[in-house]
Amino acid sequence: MTANTQHRKSGRLRQFPKVLANWSRQRVTVTVIAAGASAVFLMAATGMMFGAGTGWAGYALVGAGSLLAGFLAGSYTGAPIGAAPTLCDLRWPVIGLFGPIWAGSPRDALPSVQGMVGLLALAVMAWALHARLELERKVTLARGSQDSDVDVCTDCRPLFPSRQPPH
Repeated sequence: MTANTQHRKSGRLRQFPKVLANWSRQRVTVTVIAAGASAVFLMAATGMMFGAGTGWAGYALVGAGSLLAGFLAGSYTGAPIGAAPTLCDLRWPVIGLFGPIWAGSPRDALPSVQGMVGLLALAVMAWALHARLELERKVTLARGSQDSDVDVCTDCRPLFPSRQPPH
């Protein structure tokens, strides 16, 4: 990796907090509510709410998965034009939510396998969140510049079709 490529990547990582800092109150509220609802859902689905579960690792998995799900839901709400969520954007987060359910449930699987599935599920959700925030960052930066490197999916249907601006 060249020094220039590494500098660009670290510059992008420093811009993500700026993207999140520009979120509206509505987006932050949706993030908090969705994280709480995800925690309740995951705890009920894994049996942790009723006393079952895999101990501290299960609670950590539910906590991390809930936070990621909350931020993903926030990224779908009020996204800037050009970064509007599509149905395709739901595919990986939904798959990612099944991992903590399987990994956090008491079962006869090896704990190491459950842990690996849980970590893989968190990685999928983190990757989906990164992709959403990267798209939003690119769209926000492209507003003021002439050259735009924003890739937009033209095959996907909008997640909120009634909120799309007229063409």
